[in-house]
Amino acid sequence: MGTNIVQRSDGGMAFVEDDTSSEIFKVGGTGAANMKIAKVAMNGVASTSGGGLLAWANPENSAIIIDRIEVDVLTKSTGAANVSIGTAANGTTSSANLIDTYAIGGTEKVVNNIDDKGANGKSVQKMTTSQFVTATGSATTAGLVSNIYIHYYLI
Repeated sequence: MGTNIVQRSDGGMAFVEDDTSSEIFKVGGTGAANMKIAKVAMNGVASTSGGGLLAWANPENSAIIIDRIEVDVLTKSTGAANVSIGTAANGTTSSANLIDTYAIGGTEKVVNNIDDKGANGKSVQKMTTSQFVTATGSATTAGLVSNIYIHYYLI
């Protein structure tokens, strides 16, 4: 009886016991099997109502853990709007628990909830089956062209 090193289908490697075929240690790979990334267009609007920019419902039949939000700003908004992004009870409530008050009219770049989270933003946020990720502008976000990437794990 012994232990073998094997290549995993996700590109990582694992130490596997001969007699039980159990992985006793694994390293590398592309990520957990239960990780998903949702890509959603987020384009400018005149509205400053809660969820006016984005209202994304949890598509899973279970709670999820959001571990990263990225906003790829392809064209900045023409005004001096800030955007707040977070989880909310519904699609029309503003939230800032992921990205708090980022100046979306500043420049074309990738914004995320790690480097650009602001005062109340979090790096990780749990989301129930009935909640939404909402994005709300503080002023008109006209001209904004972006995609938001929501990285999450199933619980």
